[in-house]
Amino acid sequence: MKVGTLSDLAQIEGMPSVPSLARLIAARDDFPIIQRGRYGKPFVLDLDAAATFVREHWRDGRNERRRLRLAAEQAAADTAPSQTTLPGLFDAMTPGAPER
Repeated sequence: MKVGTLSDLAQIEGMPSVPSLARLIAARDDFPIIQRGRYGKPFVLDLDAAATFVREHWRDGRNERRRLRLAAEQAAADTAPSQTTLPGLFDAMTPGAPER
């Protein structure tokens, strides 16, 4: 068991930033903490357990929002009628169209 602080955890490859980790800790009561940080004292964490917990439960909100937005755009495009040209806009280029 390697013991470290929140900044030590953030320095591990693939971990989110310190503010993001602090928000995750605040949101999850089951985060593996040895000692909570307060009044200038840092969090004390079991780095191995904390890194495993973050890998299992972390979802990058930016990617999640982007994925949802793209799915909504695709669903709207699938249900929208196919786009056609406006009448008269390209009639001059259509063979057999009357001259103006």
